[in-house]
This record gives sequence, structure tokens and C-alpha cells, in this order.
Amino acid sequence: MKIIRDFIIFLCLSMLLIGCRSTNDVKSNEEFFDANINKFQRLTDEEVNSLTNDITLRHFEKDYHGNQIEYNSIDGRTYLWYPINKKLVAGFFKVKDNRVICFNYQGNVKNTFTGEVGGVWNCQPLSIYISGIKEKKNHNVFQFNESRKVPFILNDFPEETIPSLLEKLH
Repeated sequence: MKIIRDFIIFLCLSMLLIGCRSTNDVKSNEEFFDANINKFQRLTDEEVNSLTNDITLRHFEKDYHGNQIEYNSIDGRTYLWYPINKKLVAGFFKVKDNRVICFNYQGNVKNTFTGEVGGVWNCQPLSIYISGIKEKKNHNVFQFNESRKVPFILNDFPEETIPSLLEKLH
């Protein structure tokens, strides 16, 4: 029930931010999450570490992005392998009070579904973030790094798995 409430708050915030600003004036939503931090479900340290400490994550959203692979390093760096992109989206993440995760992607990037842009901190409830993870593997299994090189062009559909993507490398 708490996840549904967090999702509704997140959706309302996203619509509010998109509706009130031009694409040239999109700002971070971090202030909102800081002011409302206690309204979001708090995860355990163990749950947070399973998402942020040298871990490769697979996300799949059947109605939006499709396949996405993300690597979160121990030092707060994140790399996102996004469908059709020829380079990784690189940036940083931070966790606030085990309730919220924020990302700051570098460069000229924009999430076409939420309107979020790179260069500012964009946050979401950890309960929403964790609910979208379909698979986890320890370590940086695709060797993402600052070169931002993708192993190959990732398709959005059909749904892939980390082992099926690794198989395509060999």
C-alpha cells in the first residue's frame, strides 16, 4: 500500500514539474523530496546496499522504456545502458535517509517520459525504484566505465535478461 502511495505522489510531482516549466527551465525535484522525505517508505541498509554497492541492475518497463541496464558503483557513480543509445548515460547517484534515490546524469540527456534532464539531481522514492528492478548481478558485469562505450546497441523490446545479453557478447 505504501508503494502505491509513493508512486502516486511521485507521478503527481512529475506531472506538476512537467506542466509548469518549459524544457529550458526544468529544475531539480530534489527540494521537494528533501521537504517530504518522511512521507516515503524507509528501506533497510541491506536493501539499499543491494542496489548501490557494485551492482548491475536490469530494469524492464513494458509500457515505456523497455530494457535498461544500470551499474551503480560503490563510489556513487552510475552508468545507464539505454535502448538505442550509442553511448552509456553516465552520472552520479545518492541515497537520502534510505527513502529516496537521486540521479544526476551528465551531458545533454533527457528522459522523454518524465521530462527530466541531465545536469540536475532528479529524485524518486526508493520503493518505486526497487519495484522496477527485474534482475540484479553483483559487480560491473558489462564493464561500464568513463569511456561510455556500450557493448552493442540495446533494443527496447523484447525483454532481455542479463545472461542473454552477456551471451550476445561471445
